[in-house]
Amino acid sequence: MNELDLHTATVIRPREETRSKSAVYRFGTFRLDSRTGEISGDGTKTQLREQPFQILLALLERPGELVTREDLVRRLWPAGTFVDFDRGLNKAVLNLREALGDSAENPQFVETLPRKGYRFIASVAPEQECSVVPAPPHPVRAFRSGYWIAALAVLGALGVVVATNLGGLRHWMTNRWRPSSQIAALAVIPLENLSRDPDQEYFADGMTDELITDLAKMTIARMASRTSVMRYKGTKKSVGEIGRELGVDAIVEGTVTRSGDRVRITAQLIQTATDMHLWAETYERDTSEVLRLQREVATDIASRISSVVKPLDQPRRVNPDAYGLYLKGRDFFYRYSDLGWQQAIEHFNRAIEVDPEFAPAYSGLADAYLVGGAYGVIPTQEALTHGKSAAAKALELDDKLASAHYALATAYTWYDWDWAGAEKEFQRGLVLNPNDALGRNWHAGYLSVLGRHEKAIEEEERACELDPLSLIFKANLARSYYWARRYDEAITQAKRTLQLDPGFGVALFWLEGSLRHKGMFKEAVALRQAVATPEQAKVIAQKFKTEGFAALLREGGEKFKNGGALIEAARSYAAIGDKETALLLLEDCYQRRCSSIVTLKAEPDFDDLRSDARFQELVNRIGLR
Repeated sequence: MNELDLHTATVIRPREETRSKSAVYRFGTFRLDSRTGEISGDGTKTQLREQPFQILLALLERPGELVTREDLVRRLWPAGTFVDFDRGLNKAVLNLREALGDSAENPQFVETLPRKGYRFIASVAPEQECSVVPAPPHPVRAFRSGYWIAALAVLGALGVVVATNLGGLRHWMTNRWRPSSQIAALAVIPLENLSRDPDQEYFADGMTDELITDLAKMTIARMASRTSVMRYKGTKKSVGEIGRELGVDAIVEGTVTRSGDRVRITAQLIQTATDMHLWAETYERDTSEVLRLQREVATDIASRISSVVKPLDQPRRVNPDAYGLYLKGRDFFYRYSDLGWQQAIEHFNRAIEVDPEFAPAYSGLADAYLVGGAYGVIPTQEALTHGKSAAAKALELDDKLASAHYALATAYTWYDWDWAGAEKEFQRGLVLNPNDALGRNWHAGYLSVLGRHEKAIEEEERACELDPLSLIFKANLARSYYWARRYDEAITQAKRTLQLDPGFGVALFWLEGSLRHKGMFKEAVALRQAVATPEQAKVIAQKFKTEGFAALLREGGEKFKNGGALIEAARSYAAIGDKETALLLLEDCYQRRCSSIVTLKAEPDFDDLRSDARFQELVNRIGLR
């Protein structure tokens, strides 16, 4: 179930009296009115959604104490409700943190106690307002004529003031009393290409991507990522269906027209629950001002969905040819294929040749080299050298480019083994753009290899929240559970991923490992058979029957070793107890500076090697004491 907001019933009290208990709580710069659910601070007032409001109230009632997840579930959902409670609670807490501008990594208000619950850590000052207001015995039936005349005179004067907009009062009143439509999560559906040229599709897709990025930086709303929204390109689904599937409160849809040296964007904001059009506008600029155009659209949308908009620096003018090549490079990058990454590198380099000062092209180049290197498309040393150089150049030109900080942090993690440098760059990226799903995913991997498994799981869950349709993030969540030795949860998560794509290799890999560590060898064999040809399936079954699962692992180890996948080969040999071969492979991997050797501390298959001095020395050399 995607929509988990079940509202509590309103109880009508007898008219004889109205009671209110500790109605107002103050903490930090905030003031919460528990009667209305409104939270105010820094001159703004926001209506909290029901579930985040109930969570905040539960925490404020018991400041400094653990409020368990079970307590919160009972408070949010009536008995007999069947929903995904964990996911629903995680989402509600995320919405609360966004409303408070809080961070799970460095909390000022809501602290997470992994697998237990939450604790409110700021000072709380409740204001007790216990009072009984008796209702009058009868309705007042009449006013004296003098009161009527005075009242009508005041109303008449007020009408004149509003009509003439004296002192901006009319604007204040209409905005003050306009019904609020809280938008905590937003999706930008792929903008439609109206250029009548199929070759311009990349331009419309690129504008969509850049709009998502700007909005993610400017608001506290959760932004559905590019991977998720691109599935709705040309969709016939209704706004309500898209909202339910992505778990968002509103969507932005629109068009892009590129003609000669002009670019036009139309955009409209639609509430998913009601299909109500909240706002619409058209923008047009010269192609050299396309970055300013995107920023203007994003600013207008951000001001409609959030009372707090983080201002961004005004972008520079950009060479239209360089920008077009950059967008083509991003298009190739997101194809996630060997050829795609190679063509992405080619287009980013061409963009840099045209405009050597265009920082996003360097950041895209860093992404392509580092991801291509991780997938073995580009030699490790080449990926490291060029990836780091491109990220460093991007930051030299624009230190506020979050994607470049994430890329540099990833290079430090998987190639340089510079853990302090990686931590610094990840934290900078998280501050600049906490809604970057790919950056969150990379950060989760970094936390796992350091052995900080609970934090890694939280971070990967956040990546999945930001990009709910990403197969790789879902599979990597299974990986985080697997590395944390939480095999039951890893199995469940891997199977959920495979429901979307039964042949997704990454999920199958972590599922098989988890089944092995649970001793579920028959299930692991069945999994191998399911992805094999009928002839191969028979061979697998016969080998397992006559020689056991160790024979299949040894066979796999040989294939990995011959293919140059040394870590995977070492895992296989370690799993069957052949420690000497496993250690030799790991030493070879270290000498070649295999990026995947950083998983030494995380990988369960190496647990039986940890007491060996040679293994400990390897861990120390990598800096993972």
